[in-house]
Amino acid sequence: MNTQRDINLTFIESKGFDVYTIDGLYEALKWLKSVDADNLLYGAPSGNEFDIMVGEMRRPMLISSVETAIKELSK
Repeated sequence: MNTQRDINLTFIESKGFDVYTIDGLYEALKWLKSVDADNLLYGAPSGNEFDIMVGEMRRPMLISSVETAIKELSK
């Protein structure tokens, strides 16, 4: 069963990050904290105000998923 975290990690992996290693997750976390919100959706950035707003709403959820994955891999 796919959890929301699994779905979020699949999205992050689609952006080119290795979500199965601590280093890859830390790279993803750094990217998530600094990237323009328009990049936090599938597909190319559109510049659309709505897409940017939705990306900003997704950011905390994506960061939380990565932080949880880091904690699990660090055990």
